[in-house]
Amino acid sequence: MHMIQQPLRQFSPREQTHLARYAADPLQKTTTTAPVEYLTGRAEFCDFVLAVNKTVLIPRIETEELVALVASAISEKLSSESAKLRILEVGTGSGAITIALARQFETKWSKLEFTASDISQSALVLAQKNAKQMLGTDVPITFIQSDLLENLGSQTFDIVVANLPYIPSARIATLDESVRDHEPHAALDGGPDGFSLITRLLDTVLPILKPNASVFLEIDHTHTKSYFANFVKNGWSLQLSKDFANKTRFAQLSPPV
Repeated sequence: MHMIQQPLRQFSPREQTHLARYAADPLQKTTTTAPVEYLTGRAEFCDFVLAVNKTVLIPRIETEELVALVASAISEKLSSESAKLRILEVGTGSGAITIALARQFETKWSKLEFTASDISQSALVLAQKNAKQMLGTDVPITFIQSDLLENLGSQTFDIVVANLPYIPSARIATLDESVRDHEPHAALDGGPDGFSLITRLLDTVLPILKPNASVFLEIDHTHTKSYFANFVKNGWSLQLSKDFANKTRFAQLSPPV
């Protein structure tokens, strides 16, 4: 009985470039459909390279735009507030967002405190490794294992940023096989409408927000203003913005005054 041999994978030009930069064998032959970032253990984000593995989502280019939105808010708050600015990332994964922000404001570390949380201990180990390699041991980042905000105690923050799972459950099966079959579903699946974890976060975030705080979220393109209606009704301000593909992708909220 003969086994059916799988055809060797044909890499796209982008994948070939990635392998040439980071793979021990850039001409490797394989049948796997795994993202090349998992094959090399490296992912490019903003202007640096992160270690990644199958326990974390590969950071997307859209999330670089989220970093830019938060960076703008940090700059504004640094210019108007004398107290130390406290920034929380919920669901840090590889640490990409927090590390990118800390890199951008490296000359302002004396005025900043970052906290990065994740429910996955293995993700936190990787995020800490990335932070140390990118920024050294003096970077002002505290890593905390937490299911959303459960283990944060009485801490309060000026900025909260989160790129939580936001893909509606039924859409997971339609994703490209490189994502569907290899990236962690826990980092993708946002429940029936993709809004389950976002709702949980917004329902519990108010006690940890300082006055004039801001919450930044990456969201699904289907998450229109109607999804935030109850929060707006209760006095939250909301601003939605689009990504480079002209799809609704980001939400900025401020709590009731």
